[in-house]
Amino acid sequence: MFFQSKFVLNREHFEECFDQSALLGKKAAPRYKFMAFLVIGGCLILILVPQQKTLAFFLIALSFVEYFSFRYRRAWWLMRQMWSRNSHNTITLTINDQGVKTESLYNNSELLWAEIKGMVETPKGIMLLLKNGNKNYLSKASLDEKAVAYIKLKAAPAESECAC
Repeated sequence: MFFQSKFVLNREHFEECFDQSALLGKKAAPRYKFMAFLVIGGCLILILVPQQKTLAFFLIALSFVEYFSFRYRRAWWLMRQMWSRNSHNTITLTINDQGVKTESLYNNSELLWAEIKGMVETPKGIMLLLKNGNKNYLSKASLDEKAVAYIKLKAAPAESECAC
């Protein structure tokens, strides 16, 4: 089997990657205990040690950073991806008997079938689960039916918590 396609790493692609990956992960929850610890610690330092106001305000500000990092995690992740060198580049995706290969101007990678321990199908793509614990998302927009069937054949489905 040999399949090759091209797609652009644009905002829509990154949004799909984040949203489909979020379906597979655990329900994210803010770390309220940690934020409370930072605020209480900052207030205690502010009250008990008058010379260390900078440290107290730093801890309190850090609690706000923690809150906003949770609240805007999708936007922050998308912004970081859009700032990457590979953003807006054309990616060449090749699927063959050896594995899945992606090539671009700045980044080339190859996932051998032996490195893939399973896969989970999402409504818009396929998440490849690697033996080292990483995940790699492939959008169905850049795949045809034969390629999807071949990936399903080569990478046995893994148990997941996807409530797709």
